Amino acid sequence: MDVIENTLVTGLILTATLIAIAQVIARYVFNNSLYWSEEVILYSFIAMSFLTMGMGVRYASHISVEAIYAFVPPNTVRALQIGSACLGLIFAGVVLWYGSKLVINTARMGQLSPALRIPVGYIYAVIPIAAAMMAMRYLLVLQTLIFGRGYTPPEVDIKTS
Repeated sequence: MDVIENTLVTGLILTATLIAIAQVIARYVFNNSLYWSEEVILYSFIAMSFLTMGMGVRYASHISVEAIYAFVPPNTVRALQIGSACLGLIFAGVVLWYGSKLVINTARMGQLSPALRIPVGYIYAVIPIAAAMMAMRYLLVLQTLIFGRGYTPPEVDIKTS
């Protein structure tokens, strides 16, 4: 699942960047604008925002109150982590449910995007897909916590030089 998320997000970043560069070149060098570029860039950023929800679960980077863990016993910490993961799973399920309803309803209406003229339901499909990926991440965290191990997110190795 890591490979899928990383590939999709990297592909979307690359797409948005290349199209933005092409738009600048087209506008200032050829004095002609790519009418669809802003829409593709916007949809790329929106898709990236949703797809990184699951990555946030993996790296434990979503908003949480970890200060309370210092004041409670270790077995209570584990119970709080399990409860937090369950709440996250419920949230992912709600987003999946309502995102799916949005996709189905939009597809029924036949709404098309303004510039690209593609069905908006295809664009909205990123919502339930991302929610399903987020739910799978929470299930993996819950599995780790329930079977007695604490969940420690992977280290992010970002080299600045």
